[in-house]
Amino acid sequence: MDTPVPMAMVPTSLNPILNQRPVNQSRIRTKTADGEPMDSVLVSNREKVHPPASSWLNPLQRQMEEVRQALRAQPHASDIRLLIFTAAASSQEHERTLVPVPPQFQAEPGAGCQVDRLRRSVADNWPSCRLMLDTPSADEQYEDLNADDVEALHLLHWLLVATPSSPILRRMSGLHLRRLCRVLGLARPTLEPGHLLSISYRDQDQDQNQDQDDQTSRKPSYAFLGLPFKYLYRFLATGCLEHPPGEPIRLFAQPETALVHCEELAEPVQSSPETGEEKKTSPNPLCWRNSILSAPQRALVICQLPAELDESIAQSPEKHFLEYFVQESVGLRPSYLLLFDESVAAQVMFAWPGRRIEVEITGPSLAQRSRARLLGWARSVGLKLGAFKRALAAL
Repeated sequence: MDTPVPMAMVPTSLNPILNQRPVNQSRIRTKTADGEPMDSVLVSNREKVHPPASSWLNPLQRQMEEVRQALRAQPHASDIRLLIFTAAASSQEHERTLVPVPPQFQAEPGAGCQVDRLRRSVADNWPSCRLMLDTPSADEQYEDLNADDVEALHLLHWLLVATPSSPILRRMSGLHLRRLCRVLGLARPTLEPGHLLSISYRDQDQDQNQDQDDQTSRKPSYAFLGLPFKYLYRFLATGCLEHPPGEPIRLFAQPETALVHCEELAEPVQSSPETGEEKKTSPNPLCWRNSILSAPQRALVICQLPAELDESIAQSPEKHFLEYFVQESVGLRPSYLLLFDESVAAQVMFAWPGRRIEVEITGPSLAQRSRARLLGWARSVGLKLGAFKRALAAL
């Protein structure tokens, strides 16, 4: 359980404490209908009287309450979700990674994103998720927030609550990884990932209900997809994966092979106009440094394969290094997310060939068990009847 943070450490950008307003008091002498003066009474001249907080909420306060509800439901998953977004926004090739662009940071139509303003808003106004939960909510004065603070709050709400296309991440225990890989027909990683999350979408339940009959007749196949961390936001939000035209997307049943494809693309080499020397541009640091992970990870996405590639050959042990080729990424359905630290990922890749695919051994069905039970009863009755007939014949 997270420990409370002292209020002295709470940043004042998104969480200003309500200051007591000075009260103007004056004595007003009134008269009765007969003209006789009444006793002086103390009257408070306030500019505006607000109803109780339970019956009135500022729109910004309502959005922050919804953000806190999302953080309370899945604090680690929400943190990772924000880090995935900021990794895409921090990339030098943000035109390819930051898709979709948040509405409040869109430039003119066709001009892309105001990425510098977005990065400043995140870096200066996003505290850690723990501080967002520990700061008080009833005493916050949202009317005094400046424009940068309001933009940062709107962006938090858009990412965690309001975006219909964004996935819903739920943290899972690493103890379920072995069972999960066995059911999906995949090889288990040699070392456990630092984080295991399930991926679902708001409209996925409808699709699952429509395809329930088809899934009972055939079992879908799954594979590991490794991609650079900065491309993860675009793939999860849109289903589109940046890859060279004409080349297929490669997925693997072995996680070690997929981790090799998580390598970041080489940074462009620029030459100095004065000296003519070539120098490698350094990548931009993360614009949100308050994440629990503090650095991008190696990401493996377990995807359900398209129906035309749905062959249950990944579960046979002889298909140890099974590789799938998919032409379009929109046919993939992200289902689970595995995050590895760089040091752990290096150990996993050096531990080649890793672990073999474990075949899922399913027990007999209810019909098979019932049939075996009836056959056993019939055999027992037949044996007793035969013994009774032999006893009669011996008389």
